[in-house]
Amino acid sequence: MFKRILLVLLSACFFLAACQEKIVLTTEPSFPPATATPVPSATFDWFPKTPTPVRDASPTPVLLEITRVVADEDFFARDDFSDESLWQIESSTAGTIAYGDKMLTLAVAGGRQSLTSLSAHQLPSDFYLEINLDMLMCSTGDQYGLILWNNSQAGTFRLWLNCDGKIKLDRVLPSGISQLVNWQPGRRLQPGSPANNRVAILAKEGLLEVYVAETLQFSYELHARPEGVLGVIAQSGGELPMTIHVSDLQIMIP
Repeated sequence: MFKRILLVLLSACFFLAACQEKIVLTTEPSFPPATATPVPSATFDWFPKTPTPVRDASPTPVLLEITRVVADEDFFARDDFSDESLWQIESSTAGTIAYGDKMLTLAVAGGRQSLTSLSAHQLPSDFYLEINLDMLMCSTGDQYGLILWNNSQAGTFRLWLNCDGKIKLDRVLPSGISQLVNWQPGRRLQPGSPANNRVAILAKEGLLEVYVAETLQFSYELHARPEGVLGVIAQSGGELPMTIHVSDLQIMIP
């Protein structure tokens, strides 16, 4: 009897299982997780371009040099100061004028003393002159320069430079001294000491032009056509002595 009941139960189970709707479990298809599209990274510039610095277009001073071919016949005189008969020398309480190695030295004692040396060189009314006036020792108030056309009918012209870097022109007449060009700052004139100054003078057709280091200082209109001797002069302005060297003289037809 028990076996029969068990058999009926088993048959019922099989019947119910056959009648039950078959359930199929499905799973959603899996996809790999979405990843962001990579954005190209900026390439690091190890040598970045920088703007090239541009200098200001400031004008550059240009020294204009005039070259002139000079023949021997164009020279009135060339003096390297080796001929000791061409300039006056002196030894006194005012100081000493003496020849050195291709130069003439004026050593002025202190106490407002002055020395003058006239040469054997005659200056015509028209000429071009170059000469070195080099200060070895000077102080404020000291002055030095050139004597032009000494004792001519128009007077004695004197070109002065001083140790403060200024320049002037005067004229000595029997009636006194007249200032033709007052003291003015010299362009490219070396002041003090030691100082090396190349002075040039052009006298032509009634006009006198003065240059230092190839730079025009001033012009002066002459009212006569003087002729006379060339000289040099130095004058101390205080109690201290002063010394100047004169060398390399050239006098030419302008």
